[in-house]
Amino acid sequence: MTKQSEPSFDEILREEGLFSRAYNWLTQALGVVLALLLAMMSVLISYQVISRYFFNAPSSLTEELLRYSLIWLGILGSAYCFMLNKHLNLPLLIDALGPRSAGRLNAFNAALTFLFGALLAWGGYHSMIGNALTLTPMLHVAIGTLQSVLLIAGLLICLSQFVVLAMLLRTRQAHLIDIVVIIALITAFIVFAGLFRGTETYMDWVDNHLELFSILILFGTLFALLVLGTSIAVGLAFSGILTLSLQVDIAQLFSTMGEKLFNGLDSFGFLALPFFVLAGNIMNQAGIARRLIDFAMLLGRRIPGSLWQTNALANMLFGSLSGSGIAAATAIGGIVTPIAREEKYDMPITTAVNAASAPCGMLIPPSGALIVYSLITGGSASIVALFLAGYVPGIIMGAAVMAVAYVYARKRKYATDKSPYLMSEVTRTFLRAAPSLMLVVVVIGGIVMGVFTATEGSGIAVLYSFILALFYRSLTPKTLLKVLIETAAATGIILFLIACSNLMSWSMTFASIPDTIGEMLTSLSDNKYVILLLINVALLVVGVFMDMAPAQLIFTPIFYPVVTAMGVDPVHFGVLMVYNLSMGVVTPPVGTVLFVSCSVSGEKITKVIGPLLPIFAVQILGLLLITFVPALSLTLPRLFGV
Repeated sequence: MTKQSEPSFDEILREEGLFSRAYNWLTQALGVVLALLLAMMSVLISYQVISRYFFNAPSSLTEELLRYSLIWLGILGSAYCFMLNKHLNLPLLIDALGPRSAGRLNAFNAALTFLFGALLAWGGYHSMIGNALTLTPMLHVAIGTLQSVLLIAGLLICLSQFVVLAMLLRTRQAHLIDIVVIIALITAFIVFAGLFRGTETYMDWVDNHLELFSILILFGTLFALLVLGTSIAVGLAFSGILTLSLQVDIAQLFSTMGEKLFNGLDSFGFLALPFFVLAGNIMNQAGIARRLIDFAMLLGRRIPGSLWQTNALANMLFGSLSGSGIAAATAIGGIVTPIAREEKYDMPITTAVNAASAPCGMLIPPSGALIVYSLITGGSASIVALFLAGYVPGIIMGAAVMAVAYVYARKRKYATDKSPYLMSEVTRTFLRAAPSLMLVVVVIGGIVMGVFTATEGSGIAVLYSFILALFYRSLTPKTLLKVLIETAAATGIILFLIACSNLMSWSMTFASIPDTIGEMLTSLSDNKYVILLLINVALLVVGVFMDMAPAQLIFTPIFYPVVTAMGVDPVHFGVLMVYNLSMGVVTPPVGTVLFVSCSVSGEKITKVIGPLLPIFAVQILGLLLITFVPALSLTLPRLFGV
């Protein structure tokens, strides 16, 4: 998964024109607003925990304020990302086309996103009017006032796409006639769809073949827009809207679209996502990578290829703190790579080891991917159970990398460090790493022991990481502002994907699509392990082309009802899904972690693929082991009674 690369907004923001300066100021101001909102939320969640456990006076007012602040963070954060042209998409077709054709396709996507922004603003306006007299229970603020964020975000999205179109025209990637033709084509499609709704053929398909017709519309629209490079969030929204239009009046649907997006984020549990991301980003800023590498080197120095073992272990430790494969590959790889080059290690293998071990943190808690899965399933798989279930599979994924690295090192006769362990060295190295590692002990231990909830635990993680960063003197007001803005942007993308996927999930439920797909799968076999194998294959293929979050949001609502109906534990399936998709972030053409690892080491992807394949083979063996032995995932949750 990559972010849209054309047109370049940096050029716009550097220009001296009045409009460019105004757009630059508005974008920066919005970033600061989001940073302040996230900072306020961090203070509120810390207050929530303190008031509950120290004063035995939990605040319902704080909880309500946090819920609505999260919605504003997600929706405004998405508008901010559109203004920076940083929403996730699949640019495979755009990258394959020549400049002229790619410009036209970018113009089409901008026009379609502009239409989405206009619909969002329209829906937001109707929500404001319709809920102007309805007050929230604790804040006593009109719901309509809170839903004004939909109107604001919609207008900002329209503005951002107007800028994209202007950029395309100015750089001659598209011409005015191209934009006119695109608008005419979109208008013609809308008119044709309206006329087709009145035909006997349409009525027959809706009355007699609704499930099949809905599947064709939903997935046909979604995958067509994904192939064309449209923002994934917009693709999810439009596929859901068009599918719902088969049974719901279009005028009513558009007017309620905004309210559905707003309500899709109205959950206290969603707060765990931005806070764990923020805690990880603060820990990254605190410079914990060097401390963790020293600790990992102490553990793995007696094993052949000790630097590779250190890389894998450090990625597992760092990933469990940051929850990000990209962050782990960058921070750990950036330190290991120069050492590996100096000690004459094979650099393609070094890059492969770094890339393949970096995603382990997506399984080892606290994991954002497991949080997203829990939220998609409506809490059927609790965050606590998923966190505990992720440990063994995460270790298996990392151990697979270490096993292959061991074989590589033995074949190349790499020497091992046989120097004795000195107690002073062990103590010093452990004490340097201990404060960082204690984050996992405090947060996960507190959640498992019932001291606080997963959401409150995420707030504790932010507070702990902030204090640690201050102790290490690595956090200045400027860097803190940068961390807050980056976190708001990253979580804005994911939260808006969740909100848009809510439209898709609503349409799927409305048309009984999961039941239809379940019948299709069970017609192939009624053995749950056969179905899990088929789903594993499907997810491995999906992971090649799609990043973790959008893949979860699209395919969890499809597969989850099928496997749970066959008796598969929701926690077990969540771990399988994240394991599958974690491998996907290392596979081209959309392997973001692989690209980052190669950029860190300077190696070509073509040279790294060879050493990666044996690692993938062993990791797939680990996947099969986890699939057929559910106890590997479920023993810890059951042991702790969650």
